[in-house]
Amino acid sequence: MRNFGFRWTQASAAAVCGALLLADLAFASSPGLLVSGMTFVGSRGNESELIVRASEALFHPDSGMADLENVRAAVSDAEDGESFTMKCDRAELNVDTSDFTARGNVEGVTGDGRQYNTPWVRYDHENSLLSTEAPVVMIDDSGTYRGEGFRYYIEERRFELLGNVTVDQSP
Repeated sequence: MRNFGFRWTQASAAAVCGALLLADLAFASSPGLLVSGMTFVGSRGNESELIVRASEALFHPDSGMADLENVRAAVSDAEDGESFTMKCDRAELNVDTSDFTARGNVEGVTGDGRQYNTPWVRYDHENSLLSTEAPVVMIDDSGTYRGEGFRYYIEERRFELLGNVTVDQSP
């Protein structure tokens, strides 16, 4: 069973109330709810927790999707701590499943300290998988790696680079 919720900062409470009123008045012509300073928390019991923060979000209640701007996300679990963190320009979040696709200047760090950069990445909450089929640069203590994509198996903390992998080792 999943628990989903939004945590609001005090500063965004007034904006949310105003957005609710505007959304109610203009629902037929402009579906969605615009929220400033949004924090979304999705969890799977004690297994893992997703926290997504965005400077702005447009929530579409009919589809359960939210379009986010200036995004920061983190996934962690009770036993192993933080599994990964990332930031990006925008994301699409499914609030029912906690899945998201991040786009634009995606930068992140895995739980074991590997840094990654890619144009986009997809997070599959149910399968604990972070992945992309876009060019990626990964940096760790042993060097810089480039590939045509990656899969990060979160529960195993295993990073797999895909296609035409090159390595620049540190001395």
